[in-house]
Amino acid sequence: AEMLTERIMLEEAKDRWLIGSQPLLCKYTLCQDVWMDVVMKLFAVALVSCVSMSDAWKWAIAFSLAMAVLVGACQPYMWPQVSQLQSLSCFSLALASLAFVYDCAWLARIALLAPVLLLLWQVRCPDCTEALAERLYQELQLELPKLQRGESHEVLVKQLRL
Repeated sequence: AEMLTERIMLEEAKDRWLIGSQPLLCKYTLCQDVWMDVVMKLFAVALVSCVSMSDAWKWAIAFSLAMAVLVGACQPYMWPQVSQLQSLSCFSLALASLAFVYDCAWLARIALLAPVLLLLWQVRCPDCTEALAERLYQELQLELPKLQRGESHEVLVKQLRL
């Protein structure tokens, strides 16, 4: 309900700044989760900046595990699949870093393949309750004048599956 309320407020916004930031704000469950975008950028900068250090692998593992836990615990994205994939990708990066340090090629390959396998698994059921709620809202928004006149409208609720 809170997500839909925020979406309605964004659609009705007249402020140019809000209109321009809609794509960024709408990728999160709640607009207040936009801080995750900043954290992800800082994570990328931290990974790049630790490369020149002598113990870079320790920092890469620490940053990656921290991001995996943060994304997994907060679940900030509108699509839960994105949160799961992001969390597993960070964990896989930490595992691959560890595998490269200990010269374990098979573990590095498995770690780097894990997000791809998760994505293939998620393709089977690409829908989520948040997306379903947004589709229902958009359908009912089109029928609002009819509903205000007291007429009925039948809504079909189906989750997308492949």
